[in-house]
Amino acid sequence: MTVTVSTYNEDILRLSLVPGLGPTLIRRCLESLGLPSAVINASLGDLVAVEGIGPETATKFLAQIDSSQMDQSLVLEKQLIEEHGVSLCSQDDDQYPQLLRHIPDPPPLLFIKGQIVESDAVSLAVVGARRCTQYGREQAARLATLSSQAGLCVVSGGAYGIDAAAHRAVLAAGGRTIAIISSGLARPYPREHTSLFNQIANGYGAVISELPMGYPVLAENFPRRNRIISGMSLGVLVIEASVRSGALITARICVEDHGRELMVLPGRVDSPSSAGCHKIIREGWATLITSGTDILDALGETGQLLRTGPSVPHTDSATNPRLLADVTESQRKIINVLQSPLALDQVLSMTCLPVSVVQADLAMLEIRGLIRRVGNQFSVSL
Repeated sequence: MTVTVSTYNEDILRLSLVPGLGPTLIRRCLESLGLPSAVINASLGDLVAVEGIGPETATKFLAQIDSSQMDQSLVLEKQLIEEHGVSLCSQDDDQYPQLLRHIPDPPPLLFIKGQIVESDAVSLAVVGARRCTQYGREQAARLATLSSQAGLCVVSGGAYGIDAAAHRAVLAAGGRTIAIISSGLARPYPREHTSLFNQIANGYGAVISELPMGYPVLAENFPRRNRIISGMSLGVLVIEASVRSGALITARICVEDHGRELMVLPGRVDSPSSAGCHKIIREGWATLITSGTDILDALGETGQLLRTGPSVPHTDSATNPRLLADVTESQRKIINVLQSPLALDQVLSMTCLPVSVVQADLAMLEIRGLIRRVGNQFSVSL
């Protein structure tokens, strides 16, 4: 399979290979300097002017970005991309997940094995314990199947336990599922799930990482992976999580950073595997879920639309009266100010809405075709 990498994405790839230059700094560099080629050719002064990059980081960057070692790393990375049939997707590409664009720190580059399709924008994350009980495994399979049958793409982390149960159930139902993994695609983790990942990528969804192809699994990768799982989803469903579970990190990201819907399945009252879930329910920052109907109810207007068909209707016009009748009060306020193109900070200023609400509403309005995004600006669809 021959994979074509655009010049823009190759430049982003080069930036991604610079040690210490993570997604946040790459995004800030692009916001300050424009094209990735401008970042690559930036002067010391240009780089130091970027928030978060001091003289030491800028000096290291300049020493690395055009080095022979970097050139070799880039050649090797492109070889691995070719060998594994992986495509690259940056925010400059239409394929980039719409919901993910709206989180505070979207990945500058995604490595994708398989394919993302438009309907994948209507998605639910299912996360939970790696060392799950039989109850958790059965419930993950049941709720993932019901979600898939309702028209939702199921997003998870490809890990042992709840993640794998959700992915496998969707595959058995013939639905769409996306696995976000915590290592490079040439070193998929866990290795025992290689066949599962291949099955997902072979016509049923995609396996995605923001990490370079040969990047190993490290503890620090998991929170980064978790933000993508939440960021790609309309809501997050937690099935079995202890009080120290990594799934609770995804839960907090979902609510506090992304303003998305958090759902939790209760477990046995004496089960340590569900103690984290019960804590979330007790503190009142999630919706208790026991059925597919509960999931659709929690997803609000999207859930209501899914009841009438397999996917959220898409339109090229923001004047469709039926769709406009379904928007929330905050979404209507956003539509009203987008009569001319506006950037996110302008929308925030003019609507006086919380940033998490605006980010979530912009994503939903874009999915439904009521607004469009050009560059970093939004406007109503014509």
